[in-house]
Amino acid sequence: MKIALVGNPNCGKTTLFNALTNSRAKVANLPGVTVEPHVAQISGLPEGVSIELVDTPGVHSLHPKALDELVTRDVLLNPTGPHRPDAVVMVMDAANLKRNLYLAFQVRDLELPMLVVVNETQSSSWNAEALEEVLGLPLLRVNALRGTGIEALKLALAFKIAQFKGSDASVVPPADKPAIHLAMQEAFPSLSDFGRSLLINSSALPNWVSTPAQISALKQARKGRIGSPAHNQLTEATRRSEAVRAAAAQVFEEGPVLEQPATRALDKVLTHPVLGGAILAAVFFMVFQAVYAWSGWPMNQIDVGMAAFAQLAAESLPQGWLTRLLVEGIIPGIGGVVIFVPQIAILFGAVTALEESGYMTRVSFMNDRWMRALGLDGRSTVPLMGGFACAVPAIIAVRAIPGRRQRLLTILITPWMTCSARLPVYVFLVGFAVPDTHWFGFNLQGLFLFGVYGAGLLAGLALAFVLHRTLPQGSESEFTQEWPPYRWPSLQNIGRQIVGRSKDFITSAGHVIVAVSIVLWVLANTAPSGAFEHVDARFATATATAPERSLEHIAARSDASWAGELGRFIEPAIAPLGYDGRLGIALIASFAAREVFVGTMATLYAAEESEPGIRALKTRLADSGTLTPATALSLIVFYMFAMQCASTIAVVRRELSSWGWAIAQALGMTAVAWLAAWAAFSFTS
Repeated sequence: MKIALVGNPNCGKTTLFNALTNSRAKVANLPGVTVEPHVAQISGLPEGVSIELVDTPGVHSLHPKALDELVTRDVLLNPTGPHRPDAVVMVMDAANLKRNLYLAFQVRDLELPMLVVVNETQSSSWNAEALEEVLGLPLLRVNALRGTGIEALKLALAFKIAQFKGSDASVVPPADKPAIHLAMQEAFPSLSDFGRSLLINSSALPNWVSTPAQISALKQARKGRIGSPAHNQLTEATRRSEAVRAAAAQVFEEGPVLEQPATRALDKVLTHPVLGGAILAAVFFMVFQAVYAWSGWPMNQIDVGMAAFAQLAAESLPQGWLTRLLVEGIIPGIGGVVIFVPQIAILFGAVTALEESGYMTRVSFMNDRWMRALGLDGRSTVPLMGGFACAVPAIIAVRAIPGRRQRLLTILITPWMTCSARLPVYVFLVGFAVPDTHWFGFNLQGLFLFGVYGAGLLAGLALAFVLHRTLPQGSESEFTQEWPPYRWPSLQNIGRQIVGRSKDFITSAGHVIVAVSIVLWVLANTAPSGAFEHVDARFATATATAPERSLEHIAARSDASWAGELGRFIEPAIAPLGYDGRLGIALIASFAAREVFVGTMATLYAAEESEPGIRALKTRLADSGTLTPATALSLIVFYMFAMQCASTIAVVRRELSSWGWAIAQALGMTAVAWLAAWAAFSFTS
């Protein structure tokens, strides 16, 4: 059996989904987080019972205005879709029951087996029996955040959901009745009258309406439609709003619970046109200070541990090329990723706490006015903030923006937000460009990192302004938003997000770094015929007196290797930026995943008989002059503006259905990155 979770944005659907399935889908106390279905099996069901749960994007109505709302409508209507449910769980937020009633009436009129679940994350006063009566459906109360009521819900879904029949008293606008004729019933037999009405009054032909009979029936029904789609939707809205008011009079015997005075007082400060922006900047300033202040000790322990592991492997395993590959290639490569997990965890933990508190939802509203001057709207805030984690899901989240032009601009600038994969690169390089000192009590490297994030954001907004002035104008959509109440973040949820995101960070880069490390180690340790012998002959006298190869000897062998040949090939393009060939190879390798850069450096600049670890690598790079302050700053600037990774190009192409836009974006960002890095190196060297 397949069951769909449906509800308004920010009602707790995904939290309930995670509680029922033991999953860790992205959760936040703001709308627009879920933009495509999540699917998982409900855990802990009686033996022999199997239920697949589908978490759909939050919607206010089944008349979609954005791409994510279209997903939910099609999940419920497409009879042959992969997520077509056998039943529906309507999730309602106890703090916003009156607002949730509109969608509940619509979903009920689809006449699918249906259960209503009221998520009580905050205390509220309402009559459960009255709500059951006005909806004509059974109801369960849960607290998805704390997990109360989950087991009772599982039992209800396992044994009773098929008995929960939907309503047959559809509130279909009278103007549509003549259009819903026999041909539509034959073409869409699994849909209710209201379901067929949704198709008739939609703005475009759904792509799953594919058979000749369906296409013909729908086109004829639209021709025979009385009234425009907008008029019929307005008629339906009027009738449903009357039903909602009548229902609310019964459910809330003393009227709906009003917003608390403390919430209003906080909103006056946090969303103030001037003070609100200053508070937002201060919050993230302190987050980046914490990234440096709290991560030093665990990063040192990880570095020491990885170095000890490499030393143990070198001493315990038999000598040979396989041991050298492990000690000089794979272990340093993985260590170059793992060492930055504490900083990733701090950043994700802070952002999760802000999301769960309800603050980030207000940020979208606060930014709406000035973002419209750039061709964006407040809903662009969610994907742009998501870009600080990863551009791929952030670009997918753009589906929640109704306007096509606003979606295009948001997609084009999102890769300039500094993703978490760039954080290890910045942290590694900042140490070469900025001293580890304090300025007025603040860590100077933390200040610089905050500036890097801010510069990427400002560059993206500047690009949006330019494109807004040059691209053809389009219609703007109104921005309405439901604000959740403030609440204390759940330490359990924050912990889950930290563990989940840290695990994703390691695993997503792990398979790439292992593959890249193997390839690069082979390239660095093989050479054209006779090349290594010629180099060894040059250093024969020094080798005889000192069995370990000198740094000059190691550098000469590296230059003679295939990696050196590749580096010399690409060096003319990157020499103006201050990079040698091996740095160029690291740049190219990191296009697979940005966090691979540090591991690649550890592999390419490995030195026999030298101390392992990232700190030792930094010392070698600084002593050899490979990374000077000017070169490090140039690299930081390059990564700030260059396209994040190959996956980002792929998702841009998918979301815009255009290779042209995707390739133009990648080439344009690369050109800007090269010029900016050249300028940074030229002015600081």
